[in-house]
Amino acid sequence: MGASEELRAAVAARSNAADSAPEALGAARAVKALGGDAVAAVLFFGSRQTQAAPDRHSAWDFFVVTRGYAPFYRALRRAGASHRPAGLLAFLNSVLTPSVISLALPALEGAPVRAKCAVVSLAHLRREASAERRDHFILGRLFQPVAILQADVPEREAILGALVEVCRLTITWVRPWLPERFTAEEYCRTLLRVSYGAEIRPEPVARRLQTLWEAQQERMLPVYSVLLRDLACEGELVETAPGTYALARPAAGHERRRLGAYFAWSRVRATTRWAKHVVTFEGWLDYLLRKAERHTGQEIVLTPRERRLPLVFLWPRVFRYLRHKDR
Repeated sequence: MGASEELRAAVAARSNAADSAPEALGAARAVKALGGDAVAAVLFFGSRQTQAAPDRHSAWDFFVVTRGYAPFYRALRRAGASHRPAGLLAFLNSVLTPSVISLALPALEGAPVRAKCAVVSLAHLRREASAERRDHFILGRLFQPVAILQADVPEREAILGALVEVCRLTITWVRPWLPERFTAEEYCRTLLRVSYGAEIRPEPVARRLQTLWEAQQERMLPVYSVLLRDLACEGELVETAPGTYALARPAAGHERRRLGAYFAWSRVRATTRWAKHVVTFEGWLDYLLRKAERHTGQEIVLTPRERRLPLVFLWPRVFRYLRHKDR
């Protein structure tokens, strides 16, 4: 087996749906049923997938890969799962992909289920998993363990290829922050630290990184151990001792500046998506409140004015929260 084939096999093993909970498979099937033929695949990620300290309020996080945005949103509207104009949602999805939507699914084991779905076409997924990507949003999630729960045969190989490319691309955005000598574990930890540090997130980052690593290390290490060996064979890395590597070409100052600009632009696009979520994500305000309360352990009570006009009056509270959340 060649090196690239070994990496593909490692990613495929990590993406195996058989390792997922029956509830996740049921939720994915329900999403597929709502979207019908417009859904090419459902990918499972996030805290419920990795078991990184989810609670009963945690949503099921899916990437929904579609064959077309308009047919997908029309199917949701026909099923009563969306009440927003399908044409508007399809337009917003195409200009700033992905869009994040909330779907109420049939109850599993008597409990209501809420799916948080990042909607992306197969063409856009392949673009965002390449050097032509527009920002870091998709890479920042798919370099971590992802399970392919639903995938039609024609698209499965293309999706698996995109996941492999996401892993291979990690070296292009993490190089300046790697230690002088590093193992697969240190490489993975640096990926998490750099990627999460480049985003504006509602949870305290340092504590979250440790939780993520403890939950994901058994599934990340086999993939990135193979990747580092591949990169050494290609001359990108030098193996200085068994399992320990160094960059064959030190990161230059202009590389750090270029990547700093890349992450800054990604934050701009991510912040722009917040405004889009108000349109695409039904119940967005209560979802954000539950997420903030889950990660801080503090109850957040909005004033009537903040709840009535959150886009006008909520900003001071948002800025205070982001400034103090890591404390």
